[in-house]
Amino acid sequence: MHFVYIDDSGDNDVACFSALIIPADQWRTSIQHLLEVRRSMRVSDGVYVTKEIHSTDWLAGKGKIAQFPISKERRARLFDYYLSGIALLPSAQLINACVSRKEKDRAFEYLLNRLQVNMSKAGSRCVVFCDEGKSYDAIKRRIGIHNFIQSQFGNWEDGNTAMNLPTDRLLEDIVYRNSNKSIFVQAADACAYSLLRREQPIPSKTALGLDNSFYILEKIMVKNAYGRDEFGIIR
Repeated sequence: MHFVYIDDSGDNDVACFSALIIPADQWRTSIQHLLEVRRSMRVSDGVYVTKEIHSTDWLAGKGKIAQFPISKERRARLFDYYLSGIALLPSAQLINACVSRKEKDRAFEYLLNRLQVNMSKAGSRCVVFCDEGKSYDAIKRRIGIHNFIQSQFGNWEDGNTAMNLPTDRLLEDIVYRNSNKSIFVQAADACAYSLLRREQPIPSKTALGLDNSFYILEKIMVKNAYGRDEFGIIR
């Protein structure tokens, strides 16, 4: 059994998704690990442990994250430290997607299909959690019943070009959580933001090294999620 936390980050042109996969038997250990990362940030910089890490605001210098102001440069280094902590989550995996903004819903569908494959290979099932404010229920329910996949080799074994492969490894409806109450949704947001800055670098963030932050997560990336990308980013 696994828990999957998905969040997105984007701009006017690009939408990026990250799905952070946590084994159920490592769930409590993983929470404690991320809390220890946050406590380390409190010791080093006074960052409030319970303050939400919303990556866009965090790296724009917004919000009171500690008793005293913390510069954007220092926030960027703390962000990288946070990503390093995510990369060390026990047995965690990360699946990413990046598409044009108009293809956002399709990218989410591809992501769910890849989770189906991942769970099948692991002999497991999962429950999906997402940030509040968006609804992907229609997609999730549809492909749970009707999910025709084209064969990449021209035909399936029965001779048909497409086969109905419902996402039966993804249990229940999507669970929506307020991100400021879910440390794992916040972690998925950080992963998605790091992907965005790799795919769509902007001078102000590149000056802080944030165009390279995504590579910190390489250890947990599912690189076979999309064979035509070296990091497995679904496109």
